[in-house]
Amino acid sequence: VERLLAAAGRLQASLAGLPPVSDAKYPQALTGVVTREVPLLHAAYDACVAEVLASEGRQVSCRPGCAACCRHYVSSVEPYELVALDARLKERPDYADLVLAAYRRAERHAALVGRELERDPGLEPEEASDRALHAYFLRGIPCPFLEADGACGVYAQRPMACRMFFAESPPRYCEGKHIVSAWNRNFQIELPAEAEEALARSARLLEHLELPEDLF
Repeated sequence: VERLLAAAGRLQASLAGLPPVSDAKYPQALTGVVTREVPLLHAAYDACVAEVLASEGRQVSCRPGCAACCRHYVSSVEPYELVALDARLKERPDYADLVLAAYRRAERHAALVGRELERDPGLEPEEASDRALHAYFLRGIPCPFLEADGACGVYAQRPMACRMFFAESPPRYCEGKHIVSAWNRNFQIELPAEAEEALARSARLLEHLELPEDLF
């Protein structure tokens, strides 16, 4: 946790030291900060998660290529992760195709949220979003970054929302309607409150970019 807090602190300090948004140098400076600091943050995050898994004696069954969880709609990505991922994707020849695919996923999820609210006008937005996430998952739509062999095409840059998700049951119980089976044992690693707040402080420094959490 101390390593993660230190990495979050460095990211926060670097973001706070950026030139004003109105400065022509801001975009390049922001890209430089996130491409340098976010990989270090992710490494610290992974180390923290690994320590929790070991201390709790978790028997994780996740393996390369099972990819059932890559049908979820990732709805809580930090803005600095989005900027860092986008910077890496721009180096790929299929960048435009990936952006379009991600946009279509976002449109489909928004439509599902709207449908839930139409069905039940008294529904709280958070509950509508939860229902939409489940409905989206059942459609089996693969992540735009998922490769044909089931590998993550942006594994090194994947967000913390993906890094915290695990299963202790066979992959078949992570698929479709089996996810609500009594045999399914998937879980998330919840970080200590001080770590969550440290990450949130960095995110607040990029609020002016108006990047929604579900843009991923």
